Amino acid sequence: MAAKEDIERIIRQEQELVFEQFDEDLAAELLTRGRARANAAQAPIGFLVKLWDRPLAFGATRGYSHHNYLWCHRKTNTVRLVHKSTYRLVLERGDKPRVFDESWGVDASEYVIAGGAFPISIKGAGFIGAVAASGLPERDDHALVVAAVCDVLGKDYSQFALD
Repeated sequence: MAAKEDIERIIRQEQELVFEQFDEDLAAELLTRGRARANAAQAPIGFLVKLWDRPLAFGATRGYSHHNYLWCHRKTNTVRLVHKSTYRLVLERGDKPRVFDESWGVDASEYVIAGGAFPISIKGAGFIGAVAASGLPERDDHALVVAAVCDVLGKDYSQFALD
């Protein structure tokens, strides 16, 4: 039951946490907010903001490794592929293996089924990119990203947080 409720909440997050516009300055602000939240929690993370044609911002906190960047890259690619949060994909798949089968035609070094990436959507345009965190358990990576998006959009994170 908890997974079903989380999926419903994540769908609401995806529908309501939408930008009017998005540019390099908002990407930098999103990175700053994500890093500040991670630092406050003393969490070693990598944080990536990426449009489909290019990365806009990457930052890290103390204790991060390059491995976290690679996970962020793979998670954002997965958002582009499935047009949803990666944690939602994890929950919808349940106990299925955490790899895309051959029919997807994707390289496992470029895509991953792991929570922590969230779509960047523009009103009237749809998905244009993704933001990802890596370094915490996947539910916490997801929460960190959503909280940072809420901060930038001026939304109360407590209204969007998973229970």
